[in-house]
Amino acid sequence: MSNHPVDPADARAIEELLNRVAYILDAHEYDRLGEVFAPGILFDNPGRLTANGLDDVIAAFKAITTPAVSHHITNVVVGGVDDDTAECDSKALALRAGGEVTAAIYRDTVTRTGAGWRISARRISPLG
Repeated sequence: MSNHPVDPADARAIEELLNRVAYILDAHEYDRLGEVFAPGILFDNPGRLTANGLDDVIAAFKAITTPAVSHHITNVVVGGVDDDTAECDSKALALRAGGEVTAAIYRDTVTRTGAGWRISARRISPLG
């Protein structure tokens, strides 16, 4: 992760962005993903969902027949790349419909846009 300083207000906005993704996914409001993902999002969750571009990500989420019922984002670390780009590592817990809990590390690249911060790349690495 880069050492470029991140303004505390930006770090808080980025952390809120990561949490907002969880709320949108849990509500299954996939058409709102443009509020959190950049149009050119590169999304990679090996074995579950890989997509390039916002439209593909939305379609892929809509096609999941057993989505998680509750996502929890923790341990967020934000490192600046430059004034308009940051890298984030966070841990996620997801509760599945059958009661199974899964854990993963999210590695995100976020970019400042005219509409605020957006995730431009997400790589998910399952734990356990």
